[in-house]
Amino acid sequence: MPIYEFKCPSCGKRVELLCAMGEKGNGPACPACGHSGLSRVFSTFATAGRGQAGKSGGGCAGCGGKGCSTCH
Repeated sequence: MPIYEFKCPSCGKRVELLCAMGEKGNGPACPACGHSGLSRVFSTFATAGRGQAGKSGGGCAGCGGKGCSTCH
């Protein structure tokens, strides 16, 4: 089962929940306020690979750090 990101329309908290494929947010409730009817939001994902960062020893393309923890 994939992890989806939802936003609560009541309190505004964003949460990640393990849900069935295609979950629309009607079932899970917000862990912060208990409101049901969460809205699924588009979220990014990470991939592992050998790009420029792996060759140069640098971090992200937009910074000069040695790892993502320095720029995120």
